[in-house]
Amino acid sequence: MTRLLLVAALVLLSGCFPPPKQQRATNAPSTSRPDLPRIVHRVVLISPQGLGTIELRQESQVQGTVETPVYKAYGGIVVSDDVANWRFTYIKTSLEGPGGAPGEWVDGLHAMSVILANVTRGDLEIDWERSTFVDASGRAQRVIHRGIQLNQRTAQMLPSTVAAGAVLNEFVFPGDGIGFNAPGRASVWNSPAVLERLRPGAEFSIVLMVKSGATPAPRTFRFSVIPPPAPATLAPAAPAPPAAPAPGDAK
Repeated sequence: MTRLLLVAALVLLSGCFPPPKQQRATNAPSTSRPDLPRIVHRVVLISPQGLGTIELRQESQVQGTVETPVYKAYGGIVVSDDVANWRFTYIKTSLEGPGGAPGEWVDGLHAMSVILANVTRGDLEIDWERSTFVDASGRAQRVIHRGIQLNQRTAQMLPSTVAAGAVLNEFVFPGDGIGFNAPGRASVWNSPAVLERLRPGAEFSIVLMVKSGATPAPRTFRFSVIPPPAPATLAPAAPAPPAAPAPGDAK
C-alpha cells in the first residue's frame, strides 16, 4: 500500500513541471549579396604626384531584416607644393542620386574632401568662382563647396581666405547636375552620382584658383582611377572622415 501511494505521489508531482524545451539551432543571418564587400575602384593623384590611395568600397548594411548595399570610402592622398600641404579624401554628403547601376539610388553621395595647410608667410585666397571640377568626360563644371546654400548655388561665391599657418577644411562637388526634384522620389536635393560611377581608366581633375601674394594661379590636381586588386578577403582599413552635410545644410 505504501509503495502504491509513493508511486501516485511521484506521478502527481511530475505533472507540475513543464516539459523540457527543445533547443533550436540558430543560423547566422545570410546575405543576399555574396559579392559584397567589394572594391569599386581606387584613386591616385598623378599630377602632381601624390602619396596614398583613396579606395571606394561597396559593403552590405543590414538594418533589421533589410539588407542594403552602401558605399564607403577609405584612405587618403597627400601632396605638398610651394603654398600648402594638401590632403584629399572622399567624404559623404547628404545629397542623393542615381548611381551607375540600373535602378540604383545612392543615399549619401561622396564629394572630394580638400584639406590644405598654408605654408606661406602670407594669406592664401581660394577663388571659387574660377575653380572647376573636370569630370571623367572632360567637361568642366562649376564647383559647390561647404557652406553654399543649394538654392543659391548659381549666385556668386565669395572667396575663402586662409591665413599663414592656418588650415582650411573644405569639400568640392560638381554642381551642374544638382536639382531638387527626382522622378518617383520625394523632393530632395539630388544629383547623378559622380565619384561612385567612376571606373578604372577614368581621370578627373580639380582646378582651384589660388591667390598667393598679388598673383592668382590655377592649381590643377589630376586624379586617375585604377583597378582594384585581384579578388581577396578585404582587410580592415581606416575609414574616411564622417559624413558631411550637403553644402546647403551648412549654417
